[in-house]
Amino acid sequence: MRISIITTVIVITLILPRISGAQSQSEYTLPKPVMIELNRLDEAYLILDQFAEKVWTGWNDYLNFPFLMEFQDGLRVLVGHPNPPEGFVPYPQVTIHGLAVYIDTANLNDFKVRQPLQCGGGVLGYGTDINNQPVTIVDLNLTSATVDPTGKTDYLEGESHILVFIHELMHCYQARIMPQMFGNLSLNPDLKHALYSEIEGLALHRAFEQDSPEKAIPFLKDFCVARSYKFQGMDEYEINQARCDEFREGEAVYSEVTILESIKNGFKSNLTTEMDPGYHRFADIDRYLNKYIDRLRDNAGKTLEIYEKNYDYGCFEALMLQKFFPGWQKEIEAGSWLDPVLRNKLAMKESDSLLSLQRFQDIYRIEELKEKHGKVINGRNETYRSFISRKGQVYVINFKPIKQYLPGLADKLKPTYKLGLMEMFPEGIGLLKFDDITLDVKPVPTEINQLYYLKVVDTDPGRSEKPYSIVYQSLDEEGAYTNVTITTPVFTLKAPKVMIRERGNRIKITVISRI
Repeated sequence: MRISIITTVIVITLILPRISGAQSQSEYTLPKPVMIELNRLDEAYLILDQFAEKVWTGWNDYLNFPFLMEFQDGLRVLVGHPNPPEGFVPYPQVTIHGLAVYIDTANLNDFKVRQPLQCGGGVLGYGTDINNQPVTIVDLNLTSATVDPTGKTDYLEGESHILVFIHELMHCYQARIMPQMFGNLSLNPDLKHALYSEIEGLALHRAFEQDSPEKAIPFLKDFCVARSYKFQGMDEYEINQARCDEFREGEAVYSEVTILESIKNGFKSNLTTEMDPGYHRFADIDRYLNKYIDRLRDNAGKTLEIYEKNYDYGCFEALMLQKFFPGWQKEIEAGSWLDPVLRNKLAMKESDSLLSLQRFQDIYRIEELKEKHGKVINGRNETYRSFISRKGQVYVINFKPIKQYLPGLADKLKPTYKLGLMEMFPEGIGLLKFDDITLDVKPVPTEINQLYYLKVVDTDPGRSEKPYSIVYQSLDEEGAYTNVTITTPVFTLKAPKVMIRERGNRIKITVISRI
């Protein structure tokens, strides 16, 4: 996921029954912040009407994939579903690009949804159509904006959300382009992988900057040679998964860039600033285009990052193919991947590899890169050994029920190491605050695991008689505490509603409400 958090998830299809005894919701009016997001979806469809074919010939099925938007007040809005699951009722006051809108207000709470919102989600199966066939939808969570310490807020703008919608719709179309699927292995870079991965990114960046094929192609050959060295030691399944991830994420980003480049020459829009104060009809479009280049350059040098690079590398491979070798898409549809297509188009020779190896020394300063990445790899390994050796009272705080993605809240200035689905903060994670939740962790090693779980260990539990103290307003029959403050030697948590489970030296606190 990036912010807007882009995470494409393949989920087992959820089969739900059709509406039965739907509640009357005729008195409910969609709040303005919700209508803004629906209008952005309508604008995304209008943009695709104009430019989808420029992204990929034959891309015309984007209206076939429903959208489910979930808001923090419990409201769920479903657009374009052929057979809405139980709980949804028609909202006839609104249609989006001719598609019917359905709402589910059964779990509304007192939270006040306000713009700006941040948007993240993915593709999954939800319900069945009238022929009892599974329906693929775009599932989106729209949550209150969190403070970004870097000051970058463009992901909150209407333009950014429209691009997210387009990105996810391209993921839906990819099943027609490339039906192959591979597993969800979590690869962790060693020194060689990190070293040649950065050279790949630097080479793509330099190739993109050139003004002629004669100047760009040597850098593209450098990319291909670095790719072959990066893949050494990986088995066939790992390589196929890496290439599949790169195509799926990278080509979805390529769709964003291609759409932006088309919009730059003029486009039809139905969404005005009066309707959506956070949308400016791509007035400063170069700023949006430049951020893709900046992200490619920045992510190339990140030693421990693998998955995020798929977005950037795949996008720029596709851009280079489109620039120099139009028609490359046919080879993808025939079953190839991006980097083999590029290598074939370049007609790589053994002499090219030898020349690139020399360029690695002269242009990319490979020895300096090796030293830089070696320090990070060693730091990660030492940190991991330190974390697994920590013994004592274990606390796990689970934010999954409220779908709070923790890495997006973490202080970007805190030292951190990634290993698989684990992010390790050797100096602690500091203060996390959103909605009515505050988590203040002392400067002790802290771990985020699988995006939603925070783990911290008190290595000196004997200092306190009890592992935690709790102050709360009420406790229900199911064991849920409301308006609670939990204090431990290593953190303090304030939350509207939690459940606590204790087992041996492990205490699990599950946060079940934001407000």
